[in-house]
Amino acid sequence: MNINITDIIERESVEMLLQVILSPHEDFAVGIEALARGIDPITNVSINPNELFEQAKIYGLSVELDKLCIKKAIKEFTYIYNKNKSTLLFINIEDTFISYSINYNYLIECADQYNIPYENIAIDLSNFNPNSLKQVETFIDKYRKKGFYMSIDDIGQDYFNLDKLLLINPDIIKINTSLLQNLESELYRDNLLKFISVVAHEMGMVVVAKGIETDSQLTYFIESGAQFVQGYYIARPSKLSSIEIDKIINDFKNRDDITKYHNKNKVGSNRNTMTKIINFMDRIKGQIDGVKIGNEENSITKIFKEYSFVENCWILDMDGLQVSDALINKENFRTRNSSIFNISKRNMDFSEKEIYERLVNNILDVWITKPFHSLLTNNICIGVSKYIVDSNGVQYILCLNININRFNYNI
Repeated sequence: MNINITDIIERESVEMLLQVILSPHEDFAVGIEALARGIDPITNVSINPNELFEQAKIYGLSVELDKLCIKKAIKEFTYIYNKNKSTLLFINIEDTFISYSINYNYLIECADQYNIPYENIAIDLSNFNPNSLKQVETFIDKYRKKGFYMSIDDIGQDYFNLDKLLLINPDIIKINTSLLQNLESELYRDNLLKFISVVAHEMGMVVVAKGIETDSQLTYFIESGAQFVQGYYIARPSKLSSIEIDKIINDFKNRDDITKYHNKNKVGSNRNTMTKIINFMDRIKGQIDGVKIGNEENSITKIFKEYSFVENCWILDMDGLQVSDALINKENFRTRNSSIFNISKRNMDFSEKEIYERLVNNILDVWITKPFHSLLTNNICIGVSKYIVDSNGVQYILCLNININRFNYNI
């Protein structure tokens, strides 16, 4: 196909298709990846993205094409962001635009123009020259300080080896199924994926499995430590509205393979364990009663240090509104990505959540939820809520997430 790349850029004849990135464990979309597709302005025929960007490279118009795609991606994302302000937009950035962006602020200006907070944009780094690592470091430092998230696209492919992972220290890593399919040894493939996932979790990175096309790939990647998933099996790139995203999420969670996976991984809760948890919460209440709301961090940090199986903690008022920050146990996990992990924030409404609703509508003074996968560590956890009183004698609700497999409290 003959492509007039100059004409395409001048006419802005590029459309953005959006692909959802989902949590297989919870009912929310963490992000939307914007994928460019060229449209011939004369024939209206679609142009393959690889061909489009290759022509831009040949004619020295890579930066101009990148700028057009960034502007269109942010504009499309605006409609989704206005309905769900926790969703991330993933934008692909390549070598030439990295160099350009060190001295220019086009990406920042576009985000400002459409009122998208920087922390709602994840920059996918891909296909950069290994000789330009110093520039990449400068770019990352500049944009991370502004609040943008950094993601490595297709970890393990081309130049993105593990030494680059440690050097760049991304917030998010994406592992493509095609990478693992090219490895001859199944044992090596399994160990490599689990190793990458363990390193990522320990460093507070998010693992996204992309390119998923089958149910077996989906199950394999979830069991190997991926916290989020993306691919044709979940949803094809398309023009998306917030309503369509909700439908994708609902259809996904009701699939037979997802239901079977969750049923297979359910954790039984015997009476002895439940008794220990209730007694543990009585002890915690004794430690935290009398706390001054707003100055609870020291008291909760002491709990974290004494009980490493507690993953995170927050406090609700009696209307179900969160009155504290959600604190994370950094004794066994380091994270800088609270919004990606869907960590609750002050003033979040829990009035319709099980951890609140079942406690206040029950004669018991403690409630234990069903087991679930923690997005922080990929472990099986339970949520526990219990009444406490503050320094003024006002009643509140303490909420904890406990790693059930590590729970070892002795009565």
